[in-house]
Amino acid sequence: MSAKFSTARQYDEAPELIPQNFPEVHHPPAVPEVASTYGQPTPATPVKPEETTNSSIGYTGFAPVEHPPPPSTYTYDYQTGYGPTIPSEHGKSPQRILGCSVLVFILSIIIALLSTAVIGLAAGTGVEASRANDAESRLAALSASPATVTVTAPGPTATDSSTIDKGCSTNSAGITGTTYESQFFSNPTFKIYCNSDAPNDPLMSLFVGNFDDCIDACASYTFYMPTDFASNSTSRNSTCAAVSFIPAWTNRTFAYDGDAPGNCYLKPGPQNQTALNNPNIGGSAVHAAILDTQS
Repeated sequence: MSAKFSTARQYDEAPELIPQNFPEVHHPPAVPEVASTYGQPTPATPVKPEETTNSSIGYTGFAPVEHPPPPSTYTYDYQTGYGPTIPSEHGKSPQRILGCSVLVFILSIIIALLSTAVIGLAAGTGVEASRANDAESRLAALSASPATVTVTAPGPTATDSSTIDKGCSTNSAGITGTTYESQFFSNPTFKIYCNSDAPNDPLMSLFVGNFDDCIDACASYTFYMPTDFASNSTSRNSTCAAVSFIPAWTNRTFAYDGDAPGNCYLKPGPQNQTALNNPNIGGSAVHAAILDTQS
């Protein structure tokens, strides 16, 4: 009995083997370092491992759970090379004009307009400066050698005279004996005599535009002057009875050279065809008109 008990006691005190079916502790790997690359998709972000049970191996371990990366706040514009850019609302891209942003496009237009204005101003200034230099050069040339300008006043030709002498210079025979009725001053009538000079000293001399104006001036004198000679209404000086018209002296230069105070001379009466003189005024033609008292 003592030997058996001793043997059993020895068996109980011997070290026992640990069963192999106990679960082992598995430590999760360290969190890997993530190298951020600009413009590349963001790698999965490690999160707190969730506990999982592997029933096949009979132990509990931890495994990382992957979640989708958060959306990036900035994007890169690969077409224009500008970036990062902030997306517009609702995920739409910023508005662009000809590949540029609105602000860049507006600034480009302003710069172009300013450049055009500066170029135009510079060109205008250059043109005006060139003109001023040319004017100064011409003025200096004139001051150094003053030019002499001679002006020759043209005398009335036959054609020119015909427009102011009722045609006496071109058709004296056809015009002589015709009549002219003034449209004013009680409508007196005068008879025309080409290449003739009315006698008597003139009542008045004046410059007129043509033969008709000279005759009208005679009618005006007769219409107004009687009131100035009311005390002697029969005075010969109160009536213009004829005129002498010199076409060449319509040109003031010729009249000045001939010491003539006019080209139209109002003559008093008496006047008649037989009293007409042959003109002798330095070769200049003279035409006469006599008041027709018979009309």
